[in-house]
Amino acid sequence: MSQNSKKSALGTVAALLAGLVIAKGLWSFVEFKYLPKQGVEATQEFSLKPLYYHYNLASKKEVLKPIVHKQPPKKITAPKILQKKVEPEKIDSFIFKGLYNSKEKKLIVVEYIGKTAVLGIGDELEHYKLKELRTTVATFVKNGKEYTLDLYKPREKKPAPLAAPKAAQPAPVKVAPKPQSKAAALAPTKDGETTVIPKDLFDRYRSNVRQIQKSINAVPNMVNGQIEGFKVNFIKKGSDFAKLGIQRGDIITAINGEPLTNLKVPIEFFNSLDTITAATFTIRRGNELKELEYEVR
Repeated sequence: MSQNSKKSALGTVAALLAGLVIAKGLWSFVEFKYLPKQGVEATQEFSLKPLYYHYNLASKKEVLKPIVHKQPPKKITAPKILQKKVEPEKIDSFIFKGLYNSKEKKLIVVEYIGKTAVLGIGDELEHYKLKELRTTVATFVKNGKEYTLDLYKPREKKPAPLAAPKAAQPAPVKVAPKPQSKAAALAPTKDGETTVIPKDLFDRYRSNVRQIQKSINAVPNMVNGQIEGFKVNFIKKGSDFAKLGIQRGDIITAINGEPLTNLKVPIEFFNSLDTITAATFTIRRGNELKELEYEVR
């Protein structure tokens, strides 16, 4: 081998050795600087810091859109049709005769083609069933339809007569007082032990049951759940009934000798008022029994 070839070979080997030394040094620097040590301590010490980016939101001027809440569509309802209330028809074939109203029972007395009937709630007359009974009206049902019967018809107000033009009046003349009118003279009177009731007065009350109820009221006297007469709990002071000898607190125990232990006797007596001419009432006032005799003339 020539002298020049030997020099070239040695230069090449020296360059390779120098490259290995330099590579080893670089690797040691990287290992010491960046690679973690062995064990848990190395794991704790070596951690990558999170990247941090600074972002200015204000730099981006965005216009926020308003949030719109969608509402459910409104339901369209059809307008309600108001139905006109149908008033029940009146019953013209019944004539009201009387009313018995108490906590225990309600009864009505009506006349139909000359015959008298006593009806309670649920009773029928000519297929009219009594549904409800109030102070001024009775409600019946027939074939599913309601009918009413007025118990007390309101009095019609007569128009006042037109006043005549005033004329010059003469000086007043004194006249003798007129005798008492026939209407004022109608009052019960005593004839011995009998109380006489004028027929005109009797007929007036018989045709106006409401006037009787305004003047006197009697309710069943209940003893152990049974009726033992009717107790007078109200009587109008100064009325015609106050002149019959009956007082408040009296218990009417019998009529014409028949004990009042049910509603049948007073109802039958009421139904016979068209033909009655005399009656005897037995009353108990305190511990005393008395008989009151009446006669219609």
